[in-house]
Amino acid sequence: MPRSTLLALASALTLGAASGAEAQARAASSYRSHARLTEALDSIRRAKPQVAQLLTVGTSPGGRAIHALRLGAGADVDRRPALLVLANAYGPHLVGSEIALAAARRLASGYGSDTGTTRLLDRRTVYVIARANPDAAEAMFVAPIVERTRNGAPMDDDRDGASDEDGPDDLNGDGLITMMRVADPAGEWMTDPADPHLMRRADASKGEVGRWRVYSEGRDDDRDERWNEDGPGGTDVNKNFTYNYDWFGEGSGWHQFSSAESRAIAEFMVAHPNVSAAYVLGPQDNLVTPWTFRAATGIGGNPTGTSAGGPLQSILREDEGWYAELSRRYKRMTGITKSAPSAELRGDVLSWLYYDMGRLALGARGWSPPDAPADTARGATRPDTPDPLAEERGVYRWMRANLPDAVVPWRAITHPDFPGMTVEVGGLRPYAALNPTGAQLDSALAKQSRFVVELAGMLPSVALRGARVERVGDRVWRVTAQVANEGYLPTMAAIGSRSRWPHRVRVELKTSGQQQIVGGRKVQLLDAIRGSGRSSELTWVVVGDAGSTVTLAASSPVAGAASETITLRAR
Repeated sequence: MPRSTLLALASALTLGAASGAEAQARAASSYRSHARLTEALDSIRRAKPQVAQLLTVGTSPGGRAIHALRLGAGADVDRRPALLVLANAYGPHLVGSEIALAAARRLASGYGSDTGTTRLLDRRTVYVIARANPDAAEAMFVAPIVERTRNGAPMDDDRDGASDEDGPDDLNGDGLITMMRVADPAGEWMTDPADPHLMRRADASKGEVGRWRVYSEGRDDDRDERWNEDGPGGTDVNKNFTYNYDWFGEGSGWHQFSSAESRAIAEFMVAHPNVSAAYVLGPQDNLVTPWTFRAATGIGGNPTGTSAGGPLQSILREDEGWYAELSRRYKRMTGITKSAPSAELRGDVLSWLYYDMGRLALGARGWSPPDAPADTARGATRPDTPDPLAEERGVYRWMRANLPDAVVPWRAITHPDFPGMTVEVGGLRPYAALNPTGAQLDSALAKQSRFVVELAGMLPSVALRGARVERVGDRVWRVTAQVANEGYLPTMAAIGSRSRWPHRVRVELKTSGQQQIVGGRKVQLLDAIRGSGRSSELTWVVVGDAGSTVTLAASSPVAGAASETITLRAR
């Protein structure tokens, strides 16, 4: 090959590598490392100390603090109904951290200057855990760039007596870890006929023949003829919770709550029984596609949710309407009507909050690549044929049209493990499909933070109303009152009644020593009261002197408290 051609090729490859690194640097500049995020959270505390407090709820194996920013004014902040905003349990989803931070700033800055926000934080609390998996998220800011899901705990994944010894390698020197394909007639993968940049498994039933083996970019560092099977890190925090936990699954950890991060979140929830609802930013979604009730049978044909049938496989029927309505409101407020399909509910924090902790738990990605124009390329899948690459195809089309440097072309390399074989490296730039930049990011932050504020205003709110007294005999009185919920969300979801984690509304009629309750119970626990002013009416018969008083009190950590003094006298 002529020297001029070699120089031109080397220049092109160097330019490609620089372009990929520069594109990643631009993307990373839109997001915050652990140190920068900590500083941003602390700046909110410093700017509004009367409403913001920064708590440390745990420490990752990498030594990074897991922070919770508490937003609320007054002396009873931890005893009022609260919304939990939790983000970035899935390591590569850094946009969740930015949304959580933007929502916190919106709330804090609005206190004292915006009447609605001030009233909200005088009566409600918002907890923001902006980065639940800080070790994994930090991989966005360290070269070579790789999407990492696991925390910093060492793990011997391949059980060879060594930990983290065979991770990805940057083979083409572009500073990114993408994909690697190796030409092999016995391979299971083929290039997509409509888009040769995409790879999919060959379907033998359709006569398709594989031509490639596919790996993440790297070498066989430990010489066991496997590639990248023991990379850095131990547990994927978003797979380490209890619901539908994947025992012995990849990245799921030694056991449920084996990671410091998941334990810290669980301990936070137990220590804060006032959390009424949660908004989880991550790959699991139930706002674009709301969860629905599905009748199901479990082990031996027994009903799910029982010891004989096994765990619940569906939300409860009574909760379905809430998810449908909250989905409608989310779409109206954010304009997001389509999203990438929800990730599997398997040990994740969203499903744990609903099924095990009994809270209405809402989940969303916050952003997905918008729809691109339909693919009219020759060889595309027919409309009546399922497209196994529909999601990936749409992402690539949008990236090419809007962020062309996010698509890393396949380029041949010389690989020491495959001498004389065709090996190519390419794919999608790490983090690009999950985390927007520029105007897309700004729009997501604005819309999502508004939704968080609206959601915080929907929390349940106990109130007493309609108290009346009737004389029914000499020193005998009938006391009647309604315990109402003036918030939008119910005082408890149906799953809460089932799991018995959230506290029910406790109603007590307090009497003096000269009075006696002869009808009705002194203390009663109420099941869920629907919102928007619905109520439960209670009645007592009290013996006492005319003009004496009793006190009616209703309270629940998840729904607030109210009390009223009632005088025993005919009206």
